[in-house]
Amino acid sequence: MPGAYRVALASVARNRDLRLAQLSSLSAWTGEFLFLTAMTVYAFDTDGAVGVGVIGFLRVLPATVALPWLGALADRVDRRRLLVVTCGLRAVTAAGAGVAAASGHPVVVYALLTASTVCHAAYRPVLGALFPALCTTPEDLAGVNAVRSVLDGVAALVGPLAAAALLAGASAAAAFGVVALLAGIAGVLVAGLRPGSPRPAAAGSRAGRTRVLVDVAEGLRELRRSRRAAEVIVLGGVQCVVRGALTVLAVVVAVDVTDLGRPGVGLLWGAFGVGGLVAAMASIGAAGSSRLGTLFGVGVALWGAPLVVVGLLTGSWVAVGAFLLVGAANALVDVTGFTLLQRLVPDETLARVLALTEAVFALALALGSLVVPLLVSALGDAGALAVTGGVLPVAVAARWAALRAIDAEIGVRKDRIVLLRRVRMLRLLPVPAIESLALRLRRSRVAAGTDVFRQGDPGDDFYVVASGSVAVLDDGREIRRLGPGEAFGEIALLRAVPRTATVRALEDTELAALSGPDFVSAVTGFSATSSTAEQLVRSYLTEDSQRHAVRPQARPDGGPGSG
Repeated sequence: MPGAYRVALASVARNRDLRLAQLSSLSAWTGEFLFLTAMTVYAFDTDGAVGVGVIGFLRVLPATVALPWLGALADRVDRRRLLVVTCGLRAVTAAGAGVAAASGHPVVVYALLTASTVCHAAYRPVLGALFPALCTTPEDLAGVNAVRSVLDGVAALVGPLAAAALLAGASAAAAFGVVALLAGIAGVLVAGLRPGSPRPAAAGSRAGRTRVLVDVAEGLRELRRSRRAAEVIVLGGVQCVVRGALTVLAVVVAVDVTDLGRPGVGLLWGAFGVGGLVAAMASIGAAGSSRLGTLFGVGVALWGAPLVVVGLLTGSWVAVGAFLLVGAANALVDVTGFTLLQRLVPDETLARVLALTEAVFALALALGSLVVPLLVSALGDAGALAVTGGVLPVAVAARWAALRAIDAEIGVRKDRIVLLRRVRMLRLLPVPAIESLALRLRRSRVAAGTDVFRQGDPGDDFYVVASGSVAVLDDGREIRRLGPGEAFGEIALLRAVPRTATVRALEDTELAALSGPDFVSAVTGFSATSSTAEQLVRSYLTEDSQRHAVRPQARPDGGPGSG
């Protein structure tokens, strides 16, 4: 784990955009935890328990309804700019709530707090959809998610402490002002990101019709197409039902099941936070794993199993240890589940799928908190704990084969990505682009002495040598040999000309092929990759021109390069 931790931190440290995005996330989520505490206290001081219930409702329902629409918007516009706008609106609404609270207008405060919550609701799914484009390898992506989980743990600790200090020394209005400041900082940091590649044309060309409805529906269709992603969301939703139940069960455990008493509720959630923070750092070790599916399943199962133990043993320290383990499981689920969705869902629909996922999870949390009182009434405290906790191991066991299938798919992709990353012009492609190419890669075997293509043929595919070797021939004369990890066919595709050379297998050779449109779209869609490809093609053509100058009888049309 320490080695993986250093690698993940290094991947963030050496990437300016990742540093800014992670710092923005830390600022935004510190503000969110501060906001939740201050909002609840303000509601209680103003309207008592009824106020807390009202603010809880206003916090969940409008944001849940808005999330699918915000996700659809994020797939049609520049995600960086959308984050800047939402952070700015969050800052304005939070500051307005602070002014309204100071001047004694609770209805205005509630309205602005609701608007502020909706603004923040878009932050996680949009940033999650942006992260893959800032990474160049899936391992970096998993490591970045793990680092983000660690920072979330820090935010969960610092935010409430800051709220406590502000509420004790100043007022809720001052706390809302600090939330506005943190949201503004988050927006400024995101604004510093380099502009990404344009959103796909298809995502923004639905002029006229009810575009948002169409886009939300497309997100639902994507879930139907991406069965693997749907498996992750369903299991994550079941886990969120149990998490919602745990908000009630924590009080039951502290007050009724053990002798921890009311202060014990804080102790249990503190243990949950410590477990999550430690496990978030440990989960960085999963960054290079191809077993993200089964690791996700293990995390979900471990979310429930400790609750069964608490129901059976009912000891105070057993309960603290159980919450510590559940917190650790939560971090593992967070890192692996988020990474799986980012890798299994195409980039062009990722934001709306993540937003739909957040909406589903929010509803699942609400459902869990509503169901628990019924279970306690029907089964008693121990029975409610056992049934609630037992749901998750049973669900994982039922879907274990599907989780193994996810691992198999990720493993195949990893092998293909490793091969593509050996090609110099493809190394700087962000994760969504390299994942997309890996899915489209076709394998073929070519017998020794067989021509892959001939000089003058139309250019159709780009090839990477997976095993074996090929020779590049100019008018029958060998000018270059290529082995595993080397590529050919780029000149005809990037210059839109016939094949400039013949490529022949020297031994039984396995090739990986990409269609011309897929290759050209990926390479020309990103400036760094396009520049590298252009330099490579130019160097081949320069070599060919020099060779033809020495050999004037040869074909004068610019030379062979590598086809």
